[in-house]
Amino acid sequence: MRLISLKANESTFRTVNFNEYGLSLIVAQQKNPGESERGKTYNGVGKSLLVAIIHFCLGSDGRHYRSFSEKLPGWIFTLNFQIGEDKYSASRATNSMDKILLNDEALSIAKFNDRLKSFCFSIPSEINFLTFRALLPFFIRPKKESYVSFDCPSKTGSDYQKQIYNAFLLGLDVQLAQEKYKIRKEQERIKKLTDNIKKDNLLKEFFSGGKDVTLSLYELNDKITRLENDLIKFEVAEDYYETKSKADDIERILAETQNKITLIENQIRNIDESLKISPDLSKKNIEKAYNEVQIVFSDKLSKTIDQLELFYKQLTENRIRKLTKYKQDLTRELESKKRDANKLKSGLDIQMQYLGAHQALDIFVKVNSQLSSLRNERDGLQKYKQLLDEYHKKNIGIQESLLKLTKKTNDYLKDVEDIIDSMRDYFRNLAKRFYPDAASGITIYNNEGDNQLRYDIEAKIEADSSDGINNVKIFCYDITLLFKGYGHSIHFLFHDSRIFHGIDERQETELFRIANELFGNSNCQYIVTVNQNQLKDIQQYMKEDEFNEIIKKNTVLTLTDDSHAEKLLGIKVDLKYE
Repeated sequence: MRLISLKANESTFRTVNFNEYGLSLIVAQQKNPGESERGKTYNGVGKSLLVAIIHFCLGSDGRHYRSFSEKLPGWIFTLNFQIGEDKYSASRATNSMDKILLNDEALSIAKFNDRLKSFCFSIPSEINFLTFRALLPFFIRPKKESYVSFDCPSKTGSDYQKQIYNAFLLGLDVQLAQEKYKIRKEQERIKKLTDNIKKDNLLKEFFSGGKDVTLSLYELNDKITRLENDLIKFEVAEDYYETKSKADDIERILAETQNKITLIENQIRNIDESLKISPDLSKKNIEKAYNEVQIVFSDKLSKTIDQLELFYKQLTENRIRKLTKYKQDLTRELESKKRDANKLKSGLDIQMQYLGAHQALDIFVKVNSQLSSLRNERDGLQKYKQLLDEYHKKNIGIQESLLKLTKKTNDYLKDVEDIIDSMRDYFRNLAKRFYPDAASGITIYNNEGDNQLRYDIEAKIEADSSDGINNVKIFCYDITLLFKGYGHSIHFLFHDSRIFHGIDERQETELFRIANELFGNSNCQYIVTVNQNQLKDIQQYMKEDEFNEIIKKNTVLTLTDDSHAEKLLGIKVDLKYE
């Protein structure tokens, strides 16, 4: 894939025609370099916007370009490009960003990207995450953040995705990477399930208290068996509570009857005691008392005492007769109450025997509920035990698979050692042009850690960690992927002027010389945006004919801040894009 031109349907747009091979420079100039008027800078003339529009035409997510539809309504951008011998035109309108016209065929963004993926990348089947949009940023880094890390030109969902993008473009076996990823994902799934089991309230005590599941199952089975046997013998009385109520009534009446019996017995004992007491008031005793005090009885008094003795005798007889009769009545009542009590006792015994042989329905239900609860607990523990056994076996299998895969990867890396060395040396030779005394190269190791990564891929230039060295590393890495990478048919590399940030003038000069040598003798394009001050810096390190040959001759567009007409869009507009 090579870029031919970028156009728009609006006449103000500054059409960009790229050189077919070699270098294509888009230069940002200040019309009056010494002028200090606010707003007259290299920024805002359209260098970064140019990159954004190319990505827009090549299927980037429309959500990043909302301001295009707001600020540029009706605009249509068209990117012309070539893949092999075939030429293509991709047009995308700001008013309908959900479709792209590819050679006048309307395609959804997803279908367009699938089509371009098949044109530009030879991706093995059944490999996830490798898409046109994921791989394209390695050849045209889309934003400022793209120049932070050599191996991450765009946002990625995970370290695994970043790794597989780089592994694919470096020509490594991505199947090995995906195998470890899937195995580790399964291992993580098992761990997550195990962790969820540990949070189960039923099983918490087994983890916190160190209980033995097997012994607990034996205990539960014993309890379940006992309850099952109890339920077999269980006889339910539907009138259990009615019978119990009757028994309670009988027991209450019996208690009242017993109290009455006790009361009558006490009354009879009192009567018996009363009958024993009879005061001696005979005439003889009265006379004796008078004689003792030497008082003489008169005939009249003697007669009165005779009458009193007779009256008292009659009174005593009447008292005895009444008490005897009351005692007989009480005795008969006592016998009746005792008969009642015996009957009540017999009735109560019958009721209690019935209640002893039967149980209430709700008690039966409670026992059944207890049995169900124990069975559920047992089932939970059995499932837990089965899961532990299953996970244990799976973990053993996973560990075995990881060991085999590690050995397989070691053997593979040994087999492709020459290819890896070739890429390392290519990168190293490029880096040496900038930093002759710094150890440098691309290293690829087998990652044997407990993670999802199969390869440790690193591009190194062992010097200080300044922005300049980092950008040189990005330049060398991107060049290596373009010329020594695998699985792609991309024949262009596009760098924003950010690539020069922090690089001193001599290294900037060397960068252009390297790009001119490599791309001038190939069928590939090196497209770069560059500021006037950067060119002015390198001009002092180039002879005039070399500067003309590398820079002036290959400048395809000059953007200035002199007026809006000389900026990329040719109009005044404030665009924001992600």
